[in-house]
Amino acid sequence: MDGSSSSEMMPAPRPRGAGRPSTVAPYAPQVAQWLREDPDLPGVEVLRRVRLAGYRGGKSALYELVRRLRVQRSVNRASSA
Repeated sequence: MDGSSSSEMMPAPRPRGAGRPSTVAPYAPQVAQWLREDPDLPGVEVLRRVRLAGYRGGKSALYELVRRLRVQRSVNRASSA
């Protein structure tokens, strides 16, 4: 060994790419509206509605969107109280 540490030999991390474009993002405003109108709307009903609107993505991505919108809404309500 020449005295250099192993961290000096490691290449610098590259910035991560954005990955695949979101298939659920175009439906976020509509989903947010449905959840404002009915905060207890089940995720499976949201999935049914977005599929009728043309969504062809997976249910996991949609359920994650619903979860984020519900958390965001509850945080907004708590901070305004």
